[in-house]
Amino acid sequence: MQNKIIVGFPLYDGCTLVDFVGATQVFDAADGFSPIWLSYKPSIKTAEGFIIDFTVQPSSCYSFDDHPPIDLLFVPGGGSDGVAGAIQDKTFMDFIWKTAPNAQWRGSVCTGAFILAAAGILKNCSATTYWSQLATLNYYSKALNLNLTVTDDYYPRFMIHQDLKLFSGGGISSSLDLALSLVTVIADADTAMAAQLQIQYQPSPPVEAGIPAVAPPAIVAPQREGGVSYAEQLINALKHIPAAPLRK
Repeated sequence: MQNKIIVGFPLYDGCTLVDFVGATQVFDAADGFSPIWLSYKPSIKTAEGFIIDFTVQPSSCYSFDDHPPIDLLFVPGGGSDGVAGAIQDKTFMDFIWKTAPNAQWRGSVCTGAFILAAAGILKNCSATTYWSQLATLNYYSKALNLNLTVTDDYYPRFMIHQDLKLFSGGGISSSLDLALSLVTVIADADTAMAAQLQIQYQPSPPVEAGIPAVAPPAIVAPQREGGVSYAEQLINALKHIPAAPLRK
């Protein structure tokens, strides 16, 4: 590929670190791709409490108003306050509305799906999100007439629709598998494998509890209970989505 594919990650307060850093690592290692981070704020505090200072102006950080054309829009998920806040943030949502139609690909990982759903971008496809919020994504689909197919019969790491140029990923660590799969689809398997080898990504976890289907019930129950308040915040955010800009 002669021209690099620009992968844009719009960041917001409360976004999850691995959601965008994991995928950034993959795209940075993949030949022909160039990941960038974007924000309209001088700094972003992640869900884990880390501060990303955009005023330092590293070469891969841009503002919403000043950035190269984005070929692939990749929206990360975050904590309930972060995602709900992004959905209700007119400046953030305006950027999504403006950028998504001009990107060749657009999608999300984890609860970033709710941001694209609220923007009306993620629709007419199968979609996934963080395991405890699959039912909430189905609620969004019905409330916003998105025609999404959401199932909790299994927990896919990602879903890619080549015809629609839409994608969604499961929770947090899914960002690496999703990014590698996008590299495979957009470039080729050799490019993806070279990136995989460069970052030495060969997961073999010491425990087996990554999805509710295999985790002990005693481990799943409290986390599922915690997801209830998360869902409540996302559902409440539906009432406060700013109006989309008029299209000419």
